[in-house]
Amino acid sequence: MSIRSGLLLPLAAGLLLAGCATPPRHFPSQTAAHYVGKPLGKLEMHWSTPWSLHSEGQGQVAAWLFSQYNLAGCTVTVHTDADGIIRKVAWTQWCGPKGTGSPTPKDGFPP
Repeated sequence: MSIRSGLLLPLAAGLLLAGCATPPRHFPSQTAAHYVGKPLGKLEMHWSTPWSLHSEGQGQVAAWLFSQYNLAGCTVTVHTDADGIIRKVAWTQWCGPKGTGSPTPKDGFPP
């Protein structure tokens, strides 16, 4: 049984496109901002376990790292109150729309 080579190219292209993940619709900073006033557990359910989680004062600080979709070096940090409710979100400048976040470039960040 022979397969025509003209059929292999569209099939291969289709498989490659199906395997590519589409980038998120929102920057990580925008997603985290929607969780201000909500429990930390809800953001954990959306993004999974944070890269870093520790106590600070009466609350907690959780941080997530992102490296996919040209977001290398992107870090989103959330601060909660004593009840575990997110009160503050901070991020590196590469995690949101241009000109947002705190500029803390590291090696490998875009200029």
